[in-house]
Amino acid sequence: MEYYIATAKSFCDELEQLNSSEPDINNRAIKAAKLIKKTLENFRTKIRKEGFRSTEDEIHFFKYVKPKISSYLIYYSVLAEIETSKITLNADELKLFIDKKERMFRHIMRENIDFVQYYRAGLCHLDKIYFVREANLLSMSKNSAHQLTDPEFNVSHDLVAANIMAFDLFQKHLSPKPALQPTFGPPAPKLKWTASKSDFIELVYALQATTAINYGENEIKEICSALQSVFQVNIEDPYRIFIDLANRKTAPLKFIPKLEEGFLRKVDEVDGMN
Repeated sequence: MEYYIATAKSFCDELEQLNSSEPDINNRAIKAAKLIKKTLENFRTKIRKEGFRSTEDEIHFFKYVKPKISSYLIYYSVLAEIETSKITLNADELKLFIDKKERMFRHIMRENIDFVQYYRAGLCHLDKIYFVREANLLSMSKNSAHQLTDPEFNVSHDLVAANIMAFDLFQKHLSPKPALQPTFGPPAPKLKWTASKSDFIELVYALQATTAINYGENEIKEICSALQSVFQVNIEDPYRIFIDLANRKTAPLKFIPKLEEGFLRKVDEVDGMN
């Protein structure tokens, strides 16, 4: 799994460099497609030769690694279509065309609404159905016929996951976040995470599972990314750490009970002062 994660990171670095160096969207899409094809072909060859060391590795690959790379192919193909249409369409027609592309994504989301909710919630109890290469016709989506044509390199829902990621990329492209306004108050305090990385993952998954943030609508990776920025910590593979925690022979939770103990200790201190 280390190879796939490292290759995916290298891919994202190359893509970021391409985005900053190639202003023409059509040229960028063509170059990105070549990079994506090369990366996926390398993955396919390695998987056919070696397979995966464990079911957990297979799930992680088809749930996160491959969909992320495939999502850029979907995203750039849509951008290229929009860019080409600018030649023949007026402003109103172009807006309708862009709306059509957005509806395309939303249609896929509606067709797979149960899976979309499952995936965005960061759940894992059905992963062996969605992300293992044993063809399960009961779990096949309308967008997973590719599993039948290339069963060694596809699962029933990796393409749907890729479309979810591509839709997020497309929405960010249409509505980029505005530049941060300067603040004139005191600077925010610098906070550094000093507990273990596994403690950090316990907190992230607990916050997501209890819907404490945005009513549970954010994905694990979004919460993890935000908290990493706040607490100046780098977690390279949150999902793998979570799997390790879930597979602990002893109690999987260590940090959450510490939080409860610490809070109750503070309550006792306040009671002692009264």
